[in-house]
Amino acid sequence: MVTGQPLPRLSTGKVELDTSPEAFGFLRESDEALGTDVQLRDQIMEDGYLYMRDFLDRDEVAAVRRALCETLSEESCLDPDYPIERAIAKEGMASYFRPDLVNGGKPTQLLRDLIYGERMMAFFRRLLGGEAMHYEYTWLRIISPGAGTFPHCDIVYMGRGTKQLYTAWVPLGDVPLEVGGLVVVEGSHKNEELRKSYCQMDVDTACTNHPGKSQTEAYGHKAFGALDLDLRDLRNRLGGRVLTSPEYRMGDVLVFSVFLVHGSLDNQSREIRMSSDSRYQLASEPADERWIGENPPGHGGEMVRDLIC
Repeated sequence: MVTGQPLPRLSTGKVELDTSPEAFGFLRESDEALGTDVQLRDQIMEDGYLYMRDFLDRDEVAAVRRALCETLSEESCLDPDYPIERAIAKEGMASYFRPDLVNGGKPTQLLRDLIYGERMMAFFRRLLGGEAMHYEYTWLRIISPGAGTFPHCDIVYMGRGTKQLYTAWVPLGDVPLEVGGLVVVEGSHKNEELRKSYCQMDVDTACTNHPGKSQTEAYGHKAFGALDLDLRDLRNRLGGRVLTSPEYRMGDVLVFSVFLVHGSLDNQSREIRMSSDSRYQLASEPADERWIGENPPGHGGEMVRDLIC
């Protein structure tokens, strides 16, 4: 899509977004900020994100995509009337979260080389100002046509270590607006009310005074930690615009604070949207035990903590 053209109808969680200039816009690209470490840190403090165009080698991203498409084809998830690299979903196919494919599956090493390789780790050493580490667990989204991700902040899923933690979102394919790329709420990382309330919560909790509910559920946050199910209404309350890219490209990387409200557009195409999420922090700071080690335990089980909500 060329900026300046009329926008299509966009939605997230089946709620149509307001795409007027006051409510919607595009991410600021961060090429100039890559010049110095100080610029990097100043811009991510100001915007809550860094959007780096063509940061990764496109051919290396394409190799990961091919491996994922081959696996999905073997699982009969793709429409056989199209080349598998198009990733056109088979009629009725439903998919959302597939970390199994990259935490031991065939594409694991290709993706690890891409997102935990020297180029990415060198970037995070610059941003963090010291030796960086990444979580061992890798998040992978294989989003079939349909509803996108509800708005949330990552801190409620990984807040047991340092709060100076960053997410890298990597599109594993070109993602025009209709395929459902990531969106952020402008300036939301600075919202003090959110920081003092929702961002203090942990999804892996069991409220002793609200049997059967986690902390986030007890305070009305549905869909496993979503801040709200209606991004349009949430934006009206928080202020700032909903921001995305007119088209994410293979090679792009969006790095953002775990306090930045984000989600994704609905996938209104027939193509499967593929993307990875990985997390990085200073090696010298405490890390959330759910996501590190040889076999990270993840959510649930022994990681659930009792508390009074």
